[in-house]
Amino acid sequence: MCTKPSCYVHAYKNNNGRQILNSSSYDVVVVGAGSNSLVAAAYLAKIGKNVIVLEKNEQCGGGVTSISIAPGFIHDPHAGGMSRILATPVLKHDELGLVSKYGLEFRGFGAGFATIFDTGDGIVAYTDIDRTCEGIARFSQKDADTYSRFVRECIALQPLLGKGASAVPLPTGPFITMLDSSAQGRRLVDMMFKSAYDILEDLFESTEVRVHLMKWVAEAMEGPEVKGTGLTLIGLLALVHSYQMQIPVGGSQALTDAILKSIKGFGGTVRTSAEVTRINIQSGRATGVTLSDGEVINAKDAVLGCIHPWNLAKIIPEIDPDLARAARSTKLSNHGAMNQQIALSEWPKFKAGQDEKWAEAACIEYVHKDERAVRKVFDDYRYGDIPTHLSPLTMQNSRKDPSRAPSSEHCALYLYHFAPRVLSKGGLNGWEQQKQPFADAIWEEFKSYTTNIDDSKVIARHIESPLDMHNHSASMMTGDIFGIGHTIGQMMGRRPIAELSQYNVPGLEAFYLTGPFMHPGGAVSFGGRITAMKMMMDWKIDLKTAFEIV
Repeated sequence: MCTKPSCYVHAYKNNNGRQILNSSSYDVVVVGAGSNSLVAAAYLAKIGKNVIVLEKNEQCGGGVTSISIAPGFIHDPHAGGMSRILATPVLKHDELGLVSKYGLEFRGFGAGFATIFDTGDGIVAYTDIDRTCEGIARFSQKDADTYSRFVRECIALQPLLGKGASAVPLPTGPFITMLDSSAQGRRLVDMMFKSAYDILEDLFESTEVRVHLMKWVAEAMEGPEVKGTGLTLIGLLALVHSYQMQIPVGGSQALTDAILKSIKGFGGTVRTSAEVTRINIQSGRATGVTLSDGEVINAKDAVLGCIHPWNLAKIIPEIDPDLARAARSTKLSNHGAMNQQIALSEWPKFKAGQDEKWAEAACIEYVHKDERAVRKVFDDYRYGDIPTHLSPLTMQNSRKDPSRAPSSEHCALYLYHFAPRVLSKGGLNGWEQQKQPFADAIWEEFKSYTTNIDDSKVIARHIESPLDMHNHSASMMTGDIFGIGHTIGQMMGRRPIAELSQYNVPGLEAFYLTGPFMHPGGAVSFGGRITAMKMMMDWKIDLKTAFEIV
């Protein structure tokens, strides 16, 4: 029996009419234990709310987890490098004590990303702008000068975006009107409605710079020619040249574990293997949840759910049908991903040479110097075709964090590649047959850039396809690791749709939303902080009781 004052036990009937003794009550019930939900839960527990977090999997964290595929190795199957969260008050002001109280540590890379071309040369995007431009100048001095000016402009624009990324978004109309009131804001609006390629084509003359940046922009899971990715380009360049790409010591799971400790330290509860199948609604108000085994958990103040817009009507049948249709019409990202975690007996050595230079980069892209092919491959993803033009990405996080490998000679390699989410032949389930062949092709492509890596160097290998990601998390529908697409119509005050952008559902009281499909979007953003802020505002609680910066 629960011993907390606000908990009680009573009899209820499950869907089969069988009476069961076991229904508990909390102030707030949180559905899902991804990073957004956990951060929100920690803030709510911090202000004294009796919070329970319910997670369907045995492991908390969603995409912020770690696995061991061989003794002594730690791999991050999803979130590997982090820069966005470093700018948030969660870490900048340590609002939850993750660093000072729970020992969270990070290690940084001197460069956010780099590109090695098939011709043996490449570009490194160091945090230091001037150092980056020195490398670009080998291809074009004009582009180096342009890059320097453009990046500084992106950094100057970042406060307009950064402030909004930590607050409930304004409706799109008023937000655009506000930006239109200044020259700087108007410049931002201009770029918001362009594609990244529109901007790159205007600014840069060299294929190398355009390809280098196109591939990086596409890491936001939209093709670089999609309108609205101009905003992605601005944000990514501002981040990569303002903050080092960081990794948590001990793996991404260490970040999740620190948040879990914070929740429990504030008196909250976390349960795993507890799948929520329904949000209980009475008289238009969320009153709790029902689990897959029929158990009911009641919520006195609110239910907070990481529920994908496609699943809203399934979990909450009472939702307005028109709203449910609008939520279901949200578009997913252009492409998904194929992830491979590989335990290697030695470090890769590159045909491009200068291994110490590439070692400074958190992410390394391997790209053919063929701009047309780089552009066209995003059509393959869009149409569900497995590409033959391959451009892998790797991370070698054990280089900065030795705790991730058995010795300094071993390498915990993350090998990643874009992939169609749903195959034109076989659909999502087609990945059961295509996972291994495509993964092998990616592996062969990566090896072609090295002088020393062959299959004999592999100690263990773990592969995840879009189907595996779909099964892992309800937030990754058909393998969309960003929840939904990052197009201009699904950002800020229109994410996922305008009616849901304020973190609640019209017509329902005491129910709130969080997740990668909400503002500020995918990747590790700690967006749950905004949901907690919204809930506190609705409850008329002084925000300063939880937040250093409001």
